[in-house]
Order: sequence, then C-alpha cells, then structure tokens
Amino acid sequence: MDKPGASEHNGFMLNIAQVERETGLSKDALRVWERRYGFPQPRRDDNGDRLYDLEQVARLRLIKRLIDQGYRPGKLLALPVDELEAMARQSMAPAPPPANDAAQVLEKVAANDHAGLRFALNRLLARRGLHHFVRDIAPQLNSAVGEGWVSGRLSVYQEHLYTEEISRVLRAAMANLPAVTTPPRILLTTVSGEAHGLGLLMVESLLASEGAQCISLGAQTPMEDILKAATGCKAQVLALSFSVAFPARQGLAALRTLRAGLPSGVEIWVGGSMIRSLMKHDLPDVHWTPELPDCLKRLADWRDRHPV
Repeated sequence: MDKPGASEHNGFMLNIAQVERETGLSKDALRVWERRYGFPQPRRDDNGDRLYDLEQVARLRLIKRLIDQGYRPGKLLALPVDELEAMARQSMAPAPPPANDAAQVLEKVAANDHAGLRFALNRLLARRGLHHFVRDIAPQLNSAVGEGWVSGRLSVYQEHLYTEEISRVLRAAMANLPAVTTPPRILLTTVSGEAHGLGLLMVESLLASEGAQCISLGAQTPMEDILKAATGCKAQVLALSFSVAFPARQGLAALRTLRAGLPSGVEIWVGGSMIRSLMKHDLPDVHWTPELPDCLKRLADWRDRHPV
C-alpha cells in the first residue's frame, strides 16, 4: 500500500540509487529525512525497495540547490514546492554590487577613522544580518582592503586596524546571539605558526548564526593543547584555518598528527586559502571547506547524519 500523501502520478519511478545520482543527495540523507521530517514519501516495490516519483525528485533537486546556498534542510523540507521555487529564483538573482560599501569602508580605513569604520561595519551588519554579512559582505571587504594594501593605498598598520575593527564587530554580534545547546560542539583554532585568525572568526560567526555550539581557542594553539581541549570540551568537530602564507607541508603534517591524536568520532573541518594544495590527500574524517559557505554544507551534512 502506498504511504499516505504519496503522489498518484503513474509515470516513471526512480529507485533510491537513481535519486542519489539525479539529485546529489545521499541515500542516508534521504532515509533520515523520510524518518525525521516525513519527506520524501517513497512508495515500495514488491521487494520493499523505495521508489520515488518524478514530482518528489524535482522537489528534492530544489532542496539540494537551496542547501548548497546555505539553507538548513529542516526548514526546507516543511515548505511547499512553490515556496521552494521562489526561494531558488531569488537565490539565483545577482547580489547588489558592494562597490559603494567597500569604498566607504576603504575611505574610513585610509583616514585612520576607527570610530567611523566601526560605525560603517555595524551599519552593514544591521542591514544584512550576521549570516549574510559574514557570507556575502565581509569577504568582499577583506578583498578590497587586501587589494588596497597591495596597491600601496593602505599601510600594513591600516590593514591591522581594519582587521581589529571587523573582529570586534563580529565578536559583539556573536555575544548577542541566544545561548544554544544544539549540536555539533565545534572547537575552532589555528595551529602554532598560523597567526591569521580573521578567517577562523568568520567561520565561527557563520556557524554560530546557524545555532552551532562554537568554542574558540583563538589563533596559534600548540598541538598538545588542541588535543587536550578537544577531549576536555567534548568536541564533536575540530575546525581549523590555514592562510595562504602557511606552508602546505607543515599543514599536512599537523593534520595527520591531529587526526592520529583525536578520538575517531571527532571530525576535522579544514578551511583557508592554503588547503587547495592539500585536497588531493585523503585523510580519514578530514573534510575540506575551501570556500566559506562550504562550512554550512558541512554543518547541514553533520546534522543530517546525527539527528537529534
């Protein structure tokens, strides 16, 4: 007997392996969503294997596209298909150009106007919200400030001024988030020799805005202390950041040491510009997040595999 709510469409049906290939969603995710959220609702063939009609497959494609944009599955699976289509159309619309915002920020940095810079950053944050500020605005501002330094328009100390002010703004925004107890518990840090902590702070802000439990050790934590903190804090994920300036060979050695020292159930999420040269290496339970939004995909994937 068909499950309640299953489509009466008598067209072509796909088995779960075919749906996995068609949508990019794993079989495990499909099963978890069916059990946890009541969608999808496959029929069963004579052998008890799942079969999905094309309407459900089309809806699953929309959901996968929106997950890749940073939305959480739990929100999407409750929405009707017309709302999913509207969200997908909106996500494909080009973002407004940030040139004016970047120009204003650069002007404040170049004038050594730390109060004006803080005001400009807080205004952007209030306008867009923490999630979109970190995902869409901050990377563009970082790039503009970096280009200002390369071109000679900005001095090193002015780049530091910007870094401190945007870090202050992000920390204040996170302090105003409600306290959460939603897994996973994520320990964030960089290894000794990696002093660039802004990328790590941006990842923390983005994950915290999605309700993850974030525990930051800041930058340059000795290897032994990272392992102790992971155990002491009962971390489920260790998030690391490596800038382009960090030697790739040292980064790979650090990851292997940490992987060997961490409990097998603790995942390692690795981000930053340097890691593209390491992604050819297959390390157990080490997940590469080369772009900032990738950490949201990792978070969604972890939660799908560890339903509450």
